[in-house]
Amino acid sequence: MEVEDDEDLAAAIEWDQKSKRSANNEQDVVQWIESIVGGQKGEASVGEWLKSGVVLCNLVNAIQPGLIRTVNQQSVPFKQMENITKFLNAARELGLPESSMFDTPDLYEEKNLDSVITCIYALGGAVQTVCPDFTGPKLGIPLIAKGKDVKVKGKTSSHLLHLDPDQVASMREELESLRESHTRLVEENQLLRKKAEVDIPHWASQVRLMAQEVEEAATPLAACPLGERLLAVATALQEAEVGLRGLKGAPYREELDELKRAFAQHLAEGEHREAALREELERLKGTLPESPNSVL
Repeated sequence: MEVEDDEDLAAAIEWDQKSKRSANNEQDVVQWIESIVGGQKGEASVGEWLKSGVVLCNLVNAIQPGLIRTVNQQSVPFKQMENITKFLNAARELGLPESSMFDTPDLYEEKNLDSVITCIYALGGAVQTVCPDFTGPKLGIPLIAKGKDVKVKGKTSSHLLHLDPDQVASMREELESLRESHTRLVEENQLLRKKAEVDIPHWASQVRLMAQEVEEAATPLAACPLGERLLAVATALQEAEVGLRGLKGAPYREELDELKRAFAQHLAEGEHREAALREELERLKGTLPESPNSVL
């Protein structure tokens, strides 16, 4: 598999170098655009002809209709630069890699027209791979892509191979870094699972202690409804302990915490109720006359 990948990368690099050498032929690019769009460059320079971005947007829409929804016709600078940006985004949609892109000032301010010609030439190669339904004239060498990676008719994009050696080295380093991160995450996940399994006996022990405390606290109140509720909570805690024994992790810890809070609330209510009952009992003792037959 690595041999095939290296061969693909070598072929991509060779194609990239050939396409960039061929892209120096400005006339090929001009003729390709004219034959697709239908207009003529005339006496204008390439920079003047393409500066508004209208020709480039029309080129993309002729290759794949509707890819750019609106094309600004105004002679306003920011509108023209917006057209150029739309063209660049459309080129990305067609699968053209960043290594073939130019910056808006490269065209609008004519800072680097060579990069503009290179981009359009590379687009001609990408169209042959990505847009099989386009039957117009061809430009350049078909962009190299690996089977499943080809983007067709606007579907989710491929990763087309159009790389220089520096990019290849950078991508390999990034891939190795991702592999190391994946390995580290797997190891951390395994440690967390082991820790969760170790925690189960601890929580089971805590549940047993709480169940005993509930049973002891609820015994004096067993005759009243509140006491019955506390006994029910104790039973539920014991059932939770049984359930914890079969766990392989700690996914129900939140439910256990909720049960603990409920128990603490019921226990507090029980203590409050018991204190109130004792106070009431003492008050009644003080108001009733003493009698040999008194049950109090």
